[in-house]
Amino acid sequence: MSQLLASAPCRPLVEARNILGEGPVWDDAEGCLWWVDIVGAELHRLRLADEAHDSWPMPERVAALALREEGGLVLALASGFARFNAATGAVVPYPERLPLRRGQRLNDGGCDHSGRFWCGAMREEGEEADAALHVLQPVGSLLEHPVGLRIINCVNWSPDGGAMYFSDTPAGIIYACDFDAATGRMGERRVFHDGKDVPGQPDGGTVDAEGCLWSARFGGGGVARFRPDGSLDGFLPLPAQKITCCAFGGPELRTLFITSATEGLSGEEKQAQPLAGRLMALEPGVAGRLPRRFAG
Repeated sequence: MSQLLASAPCRPLVEARNILGEGPVWDDAEGCLWWVDIVGAELHRLRLADEAHDSWPMPERVAALALREEGGLVLALASGFARFNAATGAVVPYPERLPLRRGQRLNDGGCDHSGRFWCGAMREEGEEADAALHVLQPVGSLLEHPVGLRIINCVNWSPDGGAMYFSDTPAGIIYACDFDAATGRMGERRVFHDGKDVPGQPDGGTVDAEGCLWSARFGGGGVARFRPDGSLDGFLPLPAQKITCCAFGGPELRTLFITSATEGLSGEEKQAQPLAGRLMALEPGVAGRLPRRFAG
């Protein structure tokens, strides 16, 4: 696999440069990719068949999304969860409010095998390690799982749903824990990868059909692939420093879509990295898995 990673060519897809592109999700029913610009407070969609690109302004920062089984999307806005209808552009918040602490917002998220939408919080202000995992259940109620981290990213599951992954970006650590998909119960967390043999910090990511975890390396200029035992399989360098997330999609789920950011780059750095902030794609030689849909 390392040979494939080293030789996969990368191509840009959309002209727009996101400030903080994040959260790509493939919709196989519609043949399109969704993603967000957190700082720009925009939701984006790219249809592959005709390369049509649409975007919608959001009422506040939008950090993550999931497809709904009933159609439309569920969004993780900065302050809470909401439903989104692309036909009307309507954003309808769920009534129950999140117990976020001052200086926190929602961040990366994804759905488990039972259709719950999990989203990790993060600190935008302060240095406290007090962010939790927040769960929107299919009935619309909320659960909170305190994990004591600063910036939670890379919320993912193994193909069989028996392991859950999440990272603390500032610490550089990806964690894993046993997971009961039926009950949503998390086991004791353990270090999956400590970040010492790969550049950058662990941002968002995805799990492929072989059970390997792909980790976007913020500040590291690439994407790393980890085997199910946590060992590094390979590193894919990319033409942008701030790689934020990745997801498989396209025909046979063999395209890896990658988001990136321009936030914090100087004018000279932006000029030197013309693909920074762009949505990119490549074919790494392995297939991914369809994202789980929210069951509510």
